[in-house]
Amino acid sequence: MDKISLEPAVRTLCSDERRRFIPTTIGIRALRKRLQMQQEGPVYQHPASFTTKKVVVPGRTEPLNIHFVYPRQPATAQLPVLFYIHGGQFITGDLQVYNKFVRELAVRAQVMVVFPEYSLAPEAQAPDQIKQLQHALAALPQFGEEFNLDLERVIIGADDVGAKFAAQLIADPGIKEVAIYKMAWLCPVTNYNFDTASYYEFAGGYDLTREQMKFAWRQYLGQLTEQPPLREMPLRYSSELLATFPETLIITAEADVVRDEGEAMARKMRDAGVSVAQIRMQGTIHNFVIYNELDITSSCRLAMNVLVDWIKKRG
Repeated sequence: MDKISLEPAVRTLCSDERRRFIPTTIGIRALRKRLQMQQEGPVYQHPASFTTKKVVVPGRTEPLNIHFVYPRQPATAQLPVLFYIHGGQFITGDLQVYNKFVRELAVRAQVMVVFPEYSLAPEAQAPDQIKQLQHALAALPQFGEEFNLDLERVIIGADDVGAKFAAQLIADPGIKEVAIYKMAWLCPVTNYNFDTASYYEFAGGYDLTREQMKFAWRQYLGQLTEQPPLREMPLRYSSELLATFPETLIITAEADVVRDEGEAMARKMRDAGVSVAQIRMQGTIHNFVIYNELDITSSCRLAMNVLVDWIKKRG
């Protein structure tokens, strides 16, 4: 951790030996429990309301939970939609972990945050997750009247591997039920390549490690560990396909193993003709906007201000 200057709260978080992840299935259970406990720590909670709906996904025994998070006193009669796909390296993540984050987005940006709680790996593996997300997105029109949603211009938000899923949704020619007009990605995972400069520079000691990402990909892909299908790697999409992507905001973190692939994605999309804004936040780590204990850090506050303002821009 002496390689770069970290914000004090970030340095404290990274120094906590209890956060070290052991790449085993037992380690996954411990990681999930520890993350849930950490996210119960004190943090300001914006006053938002929650409603959960269930959607039946063919081939799945349990219905998919889709959470709707919205301001208690909306400023407008019709709420824009932020369809948010959480990260967690395929193996963690739920509404409880993202509670303070989605509350802030709903209230400050005055949007309906739609949060599908897709199945985690290794209990579920590719392509189960993307199928669930496709059904969740396609189901939005059936809730439009009940929640008075503006479905003309839906925004997709995502972090970590959620960005990979978002790219897959955009690339899917079968998704015609809603119009996606913008995307916002935070610390995105866009490739299956662990040999970038950021993967080596921040391989260990900065919360998310190189070995954890390799292990997590294996849990998600199952037997497809040598070379996953192209659809799983947005950074390798053709320029022609990327040219169909909407306006995108990408925020990366300095001390993050996936930093380089996120920034490479921004460059490739820009070269394909997509309107892209990309910002690197210094002195912080992967998914810094999600952790309760990093909520009042300078990097988190600035990133959230940028994200909220960008979402509110309706142009």
